[in-house]
Amino acid sequence: MSMKTSAGLQTSVTTDESTDEARIEGPIPEFDKHGDYTGHDYFRCTGCDVEAMCRPDLREGGCRCNGGWS
Repeated sequence: MSMKTSAGLQTSVTTDESTDEARIEGPIPEFDKHGDYTGHDYFRCTGCDVEAMCRPDLREGGCRCNGGWS
């Protein structure tokens, strides 16, 4: 399925706004500079803002604060 715009896309973010603990958000849809969905999703650590295309990449050295891996 081809998507040309960001309309209707939703993210399944796993955050808990009641705490300041670092968490891994995602998958988050990726958009190009024109606002079109690229077909890829990424994950982000809320503690150090490191992003990765795969959640395990954050665990294997990408995340500097070890957010969400306790």
